[in-house]
Amino acid sequence: MAASLRKALISWQWQNCLRSRQVAKKFVQNQISAFSSYSSLHVEVQLQGVPQNLVEVKGETQTLLDIALQHKDYFGLKHLVTLRDLFNARVHYGHNAGLRHESMTPYIYGCRQGIDIIDLEQTLSLLEQALNVCAHIVYRGGMVLFVCRNLQFLPWVEKTVRELGEYAHCRPWKRGIFTNAANIFNTLPIYPELCIFLGTQDTVFETHRAVVESNKLLIPSIGILDTNTDCASLITYPIPGNDDSPESLALYLHLFKTAILKAKEKRKQDGIVS
Repeated sequence: MAASLRKALISWQWQNCLRSRQVAKKFVQNQISAFSSYSSLHVEVQLQGVPQNLVEVKGETQTLLDIALQHKDYFGLKHLVTLRDLFNARVHYGHNAGLRHESMTPYIYGCRQGIDIIDLEQTLSLLEQALNVCAHIVYRGGMVLFVCRNLQFLPWVEKTVRELGEYAHCRPWKRGIFTNAANIFNTLPIYPELCIFLGTQDTVFETHRAVVESNKLLIPSIGILDTNTDCASLITYPIPGNDDSPESLALYLHLFKTAILKAKEKRKQDGIVS
């Protein structure tokens, strides 16, 4: 009697196990099917931002977005700024040699009367590269965040950003705005595709928190690096230059504004849907 009951119990447990496995298998199949339909829908939504007019290049069909990447100067930014422009804007002036950070030594041309002089040839090359990157990101509909902690430049930065339809953060940076955004704002955060730091120092001896947080989240960054900065390795596209002079900052704002406007105009001309 006990043996038959044990056998019946084992049979019942085995049937339940099979039934559970079938239910689980069906559930997984439904999830895969739902994910596949979502993925195709997601791709269709993403493709709405890609121009439908395809261009024939060397027998291959490519979109305008791909062609823009292959062009060395798709937005005409190569000669937007010259060495003379950088010199006149005092971009070459660094800090006192005693404040120099060792990471900035490769970008220093020399020292005159105790003041570090930045190598403008390197600045020009890196600036052109950064402007091109900025334009390509905007061309693809990316969001740009300007960051500046120098209060005397706050009106200029916010006015320029407002005209561009982009974003700026010129006030004290609350710790975790990037890295702990979900808990701070109680919503799903939207991160910028590019951060432009018009100065990388929060105080004289402290790196801006946004530099560290954007680096942790792998958000691309462009930064003006003065000779006293210690975050050259944290910026994706560093630009050695004076970050204290009004003339220098006015030039930086003008260049980035021009690059962004050119990218948006080109985006409109190519018929890319926003």
